[in-house]
Amino acid sequence: METHNELGEKQFLIGLNPGPPPDYVAHDYSDYSVYTAEQHRSVWERHTHDCTQITVAMSPAQVRGEWQGANGHIERREMNGDMAWIVPPNIPHVIHFDRPATLIHLYLTESFFHKMVENAPESVELSLVPSILVRDNFLVELAHSLHRESQYGKLSPLFTDSIATLTATHLVRSYSNTTRSVPAFRGGMGPSRERRVLSYIAEHLNESITLEELARVAEISPNYLIALFRQSMGMTPHKYVVQTRVEHARTLLKQRDLPLLEIAHRCGFQDQSQFTTVFRRYSGLTPGQFRRSL
Repeated sequence: METHNELGEKQFLIGLNPGPPPDYVAHDYSDYSVYTAEQHRSVWERHTHDCTQITVAMSPAQVRGEWQGANGHIERREMNGDMAWIVPPNIPHVIHFDRPATLIHLYLTESFFHKMVENAPESVELSLVPSILVRDNFLVELAHSLHRESQYGKLSPLFTDSIATLTATHLVRSYSNTTRSVPAFRGGMGPSRERRVLSYIAEHLNESITLEELARVAEISPNYLIALFRQSMGMTPHKYVVQTRVEHARTLLKQRDLPLLEIAHRCGFQDQSQFTTVFRRYSGLTPGQFRRSL
């Protein structure tokens, strides 16, 4: 049985036979990692992780799972269509992927739960219940969002932080055997906190903005910030930042002597290619087409 001890060394490869498709997308961060692919028929042979694995397979997936359940008993299940599996650390499991389909893996360390989720259990490993091949519309929708975003180039840390935090919060609420729960937040950010957060975004628009940084400015936990920001602004922090960058780019494009690459950097895009892709998504035109239309 294979096991692994370092998050940043491609957790999704552990036990995978044959290897991943050539066009897979993988990103490693300090406390979590992401893998998405149009997965071919394959099997993850018996293995464990030292982090929490969340996987979503989207229709027309056909999957068979085997894992070590309560009292060491082996449990088995088969499922078609949209499905998810949640595997806490050190749980041996086998996954047979019997039909090609879109697959999303997310791996979260215990330190990520404690850093990003208010009221997380003291031991995530002991709290989360193995849940292999279950229907979970919330996780499926998050996976669709992550897959769509991955098609547009390098993933934004603010976006992946948000997806990972929402996932971790959902696991604590829905797949924990403890009585502790994550509260549902109401009321929005409030005028003072909203001013601080939006001012910070405006002042750092040309930089990479993370969810953790915004949470520090707001003086609340990251999962709390996501909930209250959405109530106040009607959208996630990531979407607000992207829309603000696009609006700022529209203003700068009126300065016809300003190069597109310079505008991209001033608006916080990683390069001109990302600038063009995102701007077209929100405006229906490339930056050059928009400038010519003025």
